[in-house]
Amino acid sequence: MMKNILLLTLIGCLLSGCKSSIIIPRKEVYKTEDCINVAISDFVSRCSLFKKDSIFEISVEDTLVKLSFQSEQSRWVLDTVYQNILVVVISGMDNKVWYFSDAIIGSKGKLPSRYVIVKGKLFFWDDDDYPLTEETLSVFKRYNILTEMMEEGMIPDFTINDAAKAADYYFCRDDASNYKRVVTNIAVGYYDPPKLKCK
Repeated sequence: MMKNILLLTLIGCLLSGCKSSIIIPRKEVYKTEDCINVAISDFVSRCSLFKKDSIFEISVEDTLVKLSFQSEQSRWVLDTVYQNILVVVISGMDNKVWYFSDAIIGSKGKLPSRYVIVKGKLFFWDDDDYPLTEETLSVFKRYNILTEMMEEGMIPDFTINDAAKAADYYFCRDDASNYKRVVTNIAVGYYDPPKLKCK
């Protein structure tokens, strides 16, 4: 019931284009999906990157891991693990999604399986617990995010735009209303995260 209230609140805010503060009901336990929904709502209503693309890929870092560059070793090494911080990254799509022949309706973890369309723009992400549906696959085809099927052992062509910025949302794991957004072209874990007061 509480999940439905949160979803309706977020959808209502997205559809009406409201700019007011996002209302997030208090819960005893927050799920990753709650953080994703809050990040999308904030991104649509408050982040300038929303105007730059029409397709957005979402990725989740379940536990924030901070790396540091050791100049004497010329490599990145583990610095800090933040067990209570979850990160949701929203970025414009640079490359189409490659897939194998076993990415069929009902399969899990073979293709992104979750999506939402807001103001005509597609947001999609992986959810290994959620099966790929015919509806999801048809949406991906309509938005033309899939590329050719990949054969085993094949290395796909892809480009990396180092200047492209993403919105990184840092959430306290126990409270989806406690978060901070960082817009940057540096990957999560390679810069100092914002300070969050988590329980």
